[in-house]
Amino acid sequence: MTSVPPRTGAGASAPRRSSSGDKDRPADRIVSVSRFADPLVQPPVDPARHPSQATAYWLWRDIIRGVFQPNERLKVEHLSQFYDVGQSPVREAILTLSTSGLLTHEHLKGYRVAGVSLADYRDLLDIYQRVYRLALDMAFERGDAAWEERVIIQFHRSLRVQKVLPDGDPERREMWQIAYINLHRSLLAGCRSPILEAQFADLGGRLERYVNLYADLESDRLRDHHAEHRAIVDALMDRDVKRLTGLVDTFFETTQPVHNSIKAALRKLEGP
Repeated sequence: MTSVPPRTGAGASAPRRSSSGDKDRPADRIVSVSRFADPLVQPPVDPARHPSQATAYWLWRDIIRGVFQPNERLKVEHLSQFYDVGQSPVREAILTLSTSGLLTHEHLKGYRVAGVSLADYRDLLDIYQRVYRLALDMAFERGDAAWEERVIIQFHRSLRVQKVLPDGDPERREMWQIAYINLHRSLLAGCRSPILEAQFADLGGRLERYVNLYADLESDRLRDHHAEHRAIVDALMDRDVKRLTGLVDTFFETTQPVHNSIKAALRKLEGP
């Protein structure tokens, strides 16, 4: 990946907005991923040569991270200044993300960040876990030696990244999230189904957004994800389907307190 120099001016941070999306909150701001310098969290293209793809990457991660709030209107002029790119790359980036489930389109009004709801989260979580299990089963059946090598490489790369919760450094938090995403994608890539992989990526991004916006991650603080990942990778490499199934079930069950905290926050948001 090509490193991006620190950005100045409009791209520094974005105002967090209310769920109505039209009025700024007076206080807190979240740093845009476009400000981060570590190669691990850079877009997979050179922004100078491929501004549309780079902008799509920044916008994708910033929506997931909560830089832009649910139902916030995405104005081309604002995003052009925010990311320091032309308006054409912004329009192309929005179109790229239009089928990701992170945006909604309003006739004659343009695009907004997708809204949130308890019903959507429950549906999303259920389908995400079903797709994960399906893709992993297919990877177990179809994965070859080259795929196993890629999984091992990605696992060892992930070991070099320390888990960071939202109260830590934002860039290091993003590094952890990207390492986590890349490992799980590599695990499922053995399914050899571009359709299924694309669905998993979209579902994962939407689910991660709920975590970033509403989760209480205190129960996650002392959890040893590296050890859990190692056990899953070992079972997959050993082609031990019974052990693998049990480990995945435990992996999802251990995350239940986080899911419960998100559901509680959404219930409060929706009111009686």
